[in-house]
Amino acid sequence: MARIQENKSVQPTTITKFLGLNLSDTGDTQIELGESGNMTNFYITDDYKLRKAHGYKTFHQFFHTETRVVDGVEQEVEVESNVRGMFSTKIANTQYLLVAVDGKLYYFLQSQLDDEYLSNPNKKKYFKGDSETITFDLTLENIESVDNVYVNGELIEAGDYTVDLVNGTVTFEEAPLDNANIVINFTKHLEPTEIGSITDTDASFFEFDNKIYILSGGYYKWDGTTFGEVEGYTPLVFINTPAGNNGGGVIYDEINMLTPKKRQSFNGDGSTKTFKLAQDDITSIEFVKVGGTQTSEYTVNTTTGIVTINTAPPQGYDNVEICWSKDDGDRDIIEGMRFGTVFGGDVDTRVFLYGNPNCQNRVYFSGTAFDGGIAVPSVEYFPATAQADIGPSNFAVTDLTRQYDRLIATTNKPEAYYLTLSTEQLQITLGGGGTTTRYVPSVKTLPLNEAHGNIAMGQGRVLMNYPVTFENSGIIMWKASNVRDEKNAENISAKIKKDLDGIQMSGVKTLDLQEYNQLWVIYGDRAWIYNYTNKTYSRLQFKTTMTNIVSLNGNVYMSTNKGKVVRFSRNYNDYDNETIDAYWEMNFADFGVPYLRKTMTRLWVSMQPQNWSSCDVSFISNVAESQITKHIEYKKQWFDNVDFNDWHFTASINPQPFRLKLKAKKFTNLKLTLKNDENSACTVLSLVLQVDSFGYSK
Repeated sequence: MARIQENKSVQPTTITKFLGLNLSDTGDTQIELGESGNMTNFYITDDYKLRKAHGYKTFHQFFHTETRVVDGVEQEVEVESNVRGMFSTKIANTQYLLVAVDGKLYYFLQSQLDDEYLSNPNKKKYFKGDSETITFDLTLENIESVDNVYVNGELIEAGDYTVDLVNGTVTFEEAPLDNANIVINFTKHLEPTEIGSITDTDASFFEFDNKIYILSGGYYKWDGTTFGEVEGYTPLVFINTPAGNNGGGVIYDEINMLTPKKRQSFNGDGSTKTFKLAQDDITSIEFVKVGGTQTSEYTVNTTTGIVTINTAPPQGYDNVEICWSKDDGDRDIIEGMRFGTVFGGDVDTRVFLYGNPNCQNRVYFSGTAFDGGIAVPSVEYFPATAQADIGPSNFAVTDLTRQYDRLIATTNKPEAYYLTLSTEQLQITLGGGGTTTRYVPSVKTLPLNEAHGNIAMGQGRVLMNYPVTFENSGIIMWKASNVRDEKNAENISAKIKKDLDGIQMSGVKTLDLQEYNQLWVIYGDRAWIYNYTNKTYSRLQFKTTMTNIVSLNGNVYMSTNKGKVVRFSRNYNDYDNETIDAYWEMNFADFGVPYLRKTMTRLWVSMQPQNWSSCDVSFISNVAESQITKHIEYKKQWFDNVDFNDWHFTASINPQPFRLKLKAKKFTNLKLTLKNDENSACTVLSLVLQVDSFGYSK
């Protein structure tokens, strides 16, 4: 007698929280519902929804000229440049994007970049014909090309109009008719403003006292108006020095490594004309002042360092000041530093520099300048003794990251230390018997972790007060920086370990995009995004190699290996006019009954309505891959030229679930796939799968 097997419904499977990428070693049957073992160009929002990556556009490309031999002849050839560094900042209420390239420093204004018309190189202008006008002004000069011209929807042959690229005009052979709709598509990239010349090496930046400082094999500063090399504070190395040839005096400032210049003050006695400087074999005298007034009535013996003033200065304390130069050869040490971290304990009063390969484990920090007797924190003063050695000298300090009142110093050994800053009071005797107090900084270095450190130079970030560093084993978050414990370092990148194992972690560039709670890690043509509020990972696959990353006003900016500078925007649905291929796979689910054969009978997809949003839905089972793909789509209708008397409709901007007939049979495990390879948006809010079981699997 035949038996009819009754199907039994399994509890519907609902995904309302998408949990991002999980590249599990044991396969995607073991990952959680909502996680994905294959996800590219989708990212996870703060509320766990699945959203297609935003696109980017090139707004400028840098080129330089090189002499090359072409067919045996030397020629000047235009070559794509290598962007050396990028930085975003705000000076005097104006926001800038700085770019270092070809030995120059440039800026773009944030107001220009946020103007979608100016920053998007593919521009469009609309005009109305009047039967008389033949020349139409595109309102921008030095355009790169006019790509096409339409009149009333008809493409106009290039020979029927002429283009003035310099002045940005298009002139027709014959005037378009009255009320003709004219559309001109043209290309114009943003042009940067040059700030000044720098050394053409990799550049890093930091901000201090409303100025931007640049390290690039030189040491430069820019305040929004004035740019140049940092000359450095001229220290007053001795005070209360007796007149005569015997020297002496009271030590006051330390020598500044940035400058060969030093100052020394002397006590005139009314009769002595000679004054012995603290150094012999000097290079030159910069100035001599008596009673605060500069004089040229003197001679100098540069070998002995004795200055003779023609008229003996009157009696007084520190009433003679002499400034001289002698190069001690220390400036190269500071200029060789690659990165700087602003820190001062409780208050940011100093910069700590690191990364010089000639003293790779040494950190130098800035001091306090005394301007007119007033103590002023200065990153233009590096006392020779203001230094700290971190770990063994055969390993490099690769990052300094602040946490509260401490600095986390990591090395490529790998190891980690924490630094604390304290000050010591020093009483100095002034001329006439008075005293003053100087505060001498000291750094204390203590070991923190002997198993973890950092190999990505200068790429450490702070996420919600927790420092993050990068090593071969992955991304490390430091939970406690005042206790020496192996447990104070947590690897937060286990879910993307397979990807990170395949790259050189020393070459990553990073960004903390605080506006969206995202840590971006870029390498080559890929990026990984860690949402540190919901702890999910996403992966982006670009069409080109990215080399630098910064953010400005909530937007991400990157440079490419072709000299391009690109801007990411929610308004862009492609990667520089190339389609974004977005793909997501569900976990390989057994729906709680791995031993039963199942059939998927119903499927609902909820997608956010946008101007144009679409998605292709399919599945993969342990039995077969779907031969059918279901396409779902929203398109909003614009009513600019509609007579509403001709319409009757109902509309909603709320998500409406798509019910799809996508049948899968006789499987034990199944995963849905979502795909978008159109220039449309896609935000998936939820998935619901109805599965029936009908017997044991064989």
